[in-house]
Amino acid sequence: MKHSISGSTIGYIDVSVPLSAKVPMWPGAPPFEIHEEKIPLGKKDVITVSNLKLTAHCGTHIDAPLHFDKNGATIDAADLSLLMGHCRVFHHKHRRHITRADLAALGDDLPPRVLFKTVNSARLHAGKLDKNFISLLPDAIEELLARGVRVLGVDGFSIGPYGPISDSNHVRYCGTGGLIIEVMDLTAVKPGDYFLVALPLKILRAEAAPARVILFKPEDAPVPGGIKLRHKSSQT
Repeated sequence: MKHSISGSTIGYIDVSVPLSAKVPMWPGAPPFEIHEEKIPLGKKDVITVSNLKLTAHCGTHIDAPLHFDKNGATIDAADLSLLMGHCRVFHHKHRRHITRADLAALGDDLPPRVLFKTVNSARLHAGKLDKNFISLLPDAIEELLARGVRVLGVDGFSIGPYGPISDSNHVRYCGTGGLIIEVMDLTAVKPGDYFLVALPLKILRAEAAPARVILFKPEDAPVPGGIKLRHKSSQT
């Protein structure tokens, strides 16, 4: 998508999932609801007011450390500088979970933000949660932490496979103060380096919040001179 700002054109990819009654939800979570009210204004005009009902983990959202760390930071206290900057998108094409060995393809000099594209992105359009979504195994989480990844993004519903590993991976990652972006649609994103902007709603004392997440190609990054990429991904 191209968007014009003050005569210049900036290209970006919106990887946020649209919120509607069809957005897939974690089992047990209430569905997204929107109630629209039409209020007459004069003889011809109408005021539209929408009332929303949703969880903090609805659609594309960001988990703060508090989600799985009782002493962790809340989403309103998130360091936004971590959620804006150089990131790398890794395309995991296999229909199995991601292991430490798979991360060798990420290359050296890894930025602090890494997003994982899998078959999950295509499955998001089905309108229901597929419990067989692809995610990361514990050894992959340990490797990412060892390599300094502070923002971990996935196109699935969790940074661990459905079940106990999902919880344990969250405990481990949230316990380090890391931020997690879940349920992104990376269908249109090629592997490589981008400039990430992921801004959660500022909900006081919450453990998570819905977010609008966009990716800029390096040459279109909204900073003077674009972003200086220290390393090109080995993926094609």
